[in-house]
Amino acid sequence: MGHCRKWLLLLRLPGFRACSLHTAAVPTPPSWLIERLGLFEELWTAQVKKLAGLAQKESRTIKISLPGGQRVDAVAWSTTPYQLAWRISPTLADSAVAAQVNGELYDLERPLETDSDLTFLTFDSPEGKAVFWHSSAHVLGAAAEQFLGAVLCRGPSTEHGFYHDFFLGKERTVQGSELPGLERVCQKLAATAQPFRRLEASRDQLRQLFKDNPFKLQLIEEKVAGPTATVYGCGTLVDLCRGPHLRHTGQISALRLFAAEYTRRGFSEVKTPMLFSTKLWEKSGHWEHYKEDMFTLQPSDSDGSACSQSEHPARLPTDTLALKPMNCPAHCLMFAHRPRSWRELPLRLADFGALHRAEASGAVGGLTRLRCFQQDDAHIFCTLDQLEAEIRGCLDFLRSVYSILGFSFRLALSTRPSGFLGEPRLWDQAEQLLQQALEEFGEPWELNPGDGAFYGPKIDVHLQDALRRPHQCGTIQLDFQLPLRFDLQYKGQAGTLERPVLIHRAVLGSVERLLGVLAESCGGKWPLWLSPCQVVVIPVGPEQEGYAREVQQTLQAAGLASDLDADPSLTLSRRVRRAQLAHYNFQFVVGRKEQSSRTVSVRTRDNQQLGERDLRDATRRLLELQDARVPNAEELF
Repeated sequence: MGHCRKWLLLLRLPGFRACSLHTAAVPTPPSWLIERLGLFEELWTAQVKKLAGLAQKESRTIKISLPGGQRVDAVAWSTTPYQLAWRISPTLADSAVAAQVNGELYDLERPLETDSDLTFLTFDSPEGKAVFWHSSAHVLGAAAEQFLGAVLCRGPSTEHGFYHDFFLGKERTVQGSELPGLERVCQKLAATAQPFRRLEASRDQLRQLFKDNPFKLQLIEEKVAGPTATVYGCGTLVDLCRGPHLRHTGQISALRLFAAEYTRRGFSEVKTPMLFSTKLWEKSGHWEHYKEDMFTLQPSDSDGSACSQSEHPARLPTDTLALKPMNCPAHCLMFAHRPRSWRELPLRLADFGALHRAEASGAVGGLTRLRCFQQDDAHIFCTLDQLEAEIRGCLDFLRSVYSILGFSFRLALSTRPSGFLGEPRLWDQAEQLLQQALEEFGEPWELNPGDGAFYGPKIDVHLQDALRRPHQCGTIQLDFQLPLRFDLQYKGQAGTLERPVLIHRAVLGSVERLLGVLAESCGGKWPLWLSPCQVVVIPVGPEQEGYAREVQQTLQAAGLASDLDADPSLTLSRRVRRAQLAHYNFQFVVGRKEQSSRTVSVRTRDNQQLGERDLRDATRRLLELQDARVPNAEELF
């Protein structure tokens, strides 16, 4: 079983001073890489000659429409967008990262072929950022090939950066001591301004170029639908890629390599199902808070498990069906253990059972990837006629939960992959139902063609944490295969036996992962309804300690998480400050006046003094705010 690590670079924009370069020991390129480079150069030379011949044969003037209505002349198969950018402004030529030609993303050095509408993309646009980051991923891929002998998988851009998957062997992982060397190779590639060269190759040529890379061979079979596809060369790197890219790596002025985490991905025909990944990690301090104060990450034989600290356990509502811990096959067995009728459908089963996953060494990372975790796993058995309503219900439930938690989310519809099981007719029907449900749902969504599970299409849900890193948590998946393999049947209205459709549904996904994302988003300042530290009662002096305990007991009897800080060794102001640093949502301070009038003096964790309140009224107000699940109880109190 092989390991493929996904690495990500934090890049600075052009104009920043590049990092100083040091010598990094780069191994001699392997024979397969030398052979691939040689074949690429042959094909590139042939393409250059072909383009030169076309330019000479079709030496004709074409009309180019620029933004603002300006029209200029160009020569077909010869003039490039970069040349036109220089005609307009050298500043534009320096800042442009790519072009858009008749709505198609275009390399700046790719010759124009016909009359065109032309616009230029800079880093300020989403499309320009994607080009910049995608080109940066190629730099990382080239460095990984040279320095680590990696077999490259995928290296896309994301909404806020990029990453690269690569394969290092069954037990091989990148050591921390190797990171500086890998980073220096990346810096050297950027500094030498290697051009990105676009090559169109036939399917046979693609197979020959990547004959030593099983990941690329699978992508060729699955993704290349036409007779040709594009390959980009950059220095020693040759990679299957649709582009476009920067003109050269010198446009990446400075970069920094960050640490990695692992991720599981499926390549059905490649016997390496474990691939490993990184995410961009910025020091926010939030992780340290929830790691030290909220959870214990177990060492040694329990590595990869997280335990909530007993003193202040994290609070998370579990308003769901309470069932025994089960997994997908177990729920199918529960359905099949007695005859079923159409009157019982839809049948909805859910659990929060603990699951174990044998992650490879080094794969675990904080709360986002563990060996032991809980999943809000649910399965809905329904008829085809009920499918649309059930999907809408799942989407509404998902939106309700995420809005309460304060998350925005993005949806993607993943459709039939090449290795699907079942009847195409059922797949088409299911995909149409999912698409219709998404359109009626009213939230933005995007199509992810060919990325469905082998057993059915799915809707994936991606959250963003405080650092704007995406996390795939929720999912809604249709499954035609488990009902077939478990021979699940129910008696229909006509008395005939029919087969149900199975919906896999998770909203939180991994409970631990969602808590990790929540902790980052809150920065330790949990909203009142989730907070493990809702109220601390602080007596001004020893004389008020008895009344303070009574206040605490009143809060606890109401179901509020409350503590008492009557430490005689600290002054009142230091105890108030300690409560604020511990992120108690509220501090109830009681002195002689409050004791006599049975009131409390209310402060917030942000040191706002809300004044004196009757104890019963204050307790009732806290319960109202908690039940309303507002994110800003301190402001609304």
